[in-house]
Amino acid sequence: MNRFFLADKTLRLLAAQVNLNGTFHHSCNFKNTNLPLIFVLQVERGSSSTFFTIVTGDEKHSLTVYDLDKDMHLVLADFIESIANGRMDTAEAVTPRVRAESVDRGQLLDANQHKQLHQLERKGGSLLLDVGLDEAVSLAVHRTQSRNGITAILVAGGSCPRTQCFTAYGDDQHCLKRLLQSLDHLAASAALAAIAA
Repeated sequence: MNRFFLADKTLRLLAAQVNLNGTFHHSCNFKNTNLPLIFVLQVERGSSSTFFTIVTGDEKHSLTVYDLDKDMHLVLADFIESIANGRMDTAEAVTPRVRAESVDRGQLLDANQHKQLHQLERKGGSLLLDVGLDEAVSLAVHRTQSRNGITAILVAGGSCPRTQCFTAYGDDQHCLKRLLQSLDHLAASAALAAIAA
C-alpha cells in the first residue's frame, strides 16, 4: 500500500492558510504514484480555537484545534494524511511527522529504495529516488576502475538544484554507507531550504 505524504510545497501553503479564514483548494499526489488527492480546506478562525473542514469526494471531516501554536499546520497535515491513508475510523496512532533535522536512513528510504540504492552502488548507473521532497533526487554512480570504489553525483531540485559529488574508496559496504550519508545530508539540506523559503 502506498503511504500518502503531503509534499513540502503543500505544507508551506497550509502553514499560511491556517492563519486565514477562507476556503482553499488542494491537489496532491500519492508518494511514488500519479494518483491525485483533491480536497477542499475550509478554515474558520476563532479567538481561542480554529475549526478546519476537509472535503474530499463525498467525505467531509472536521477538526477543531484549541492550542493556537506555530505548529498548527503540522497537526492539520497529520489529520489530512490520516484521512488519505484511511485511518480515521481505526483509532490507529499516527506516526510522528519526520522533520528535516531528524531525517535518518531508516526513515528516509523504504526497503525497496534501499535495495535499489544498493544495486546502484554495486553496478553503477543512475536512479531517481522519491524521498519526500517536492522533486525526486537524481543519483548517478560510476564504479572506479583503478581502485575499488565509486564516484557519485546527487542532485535535489530542478530550478535551484542542490548537488553533492564525491569519490569513496573501499568495499561495497563502505561505499554504500557513504552514499546513504550523502543522500541524508542532501535531503535534510533541501528540506530545510524549502522550509526557509
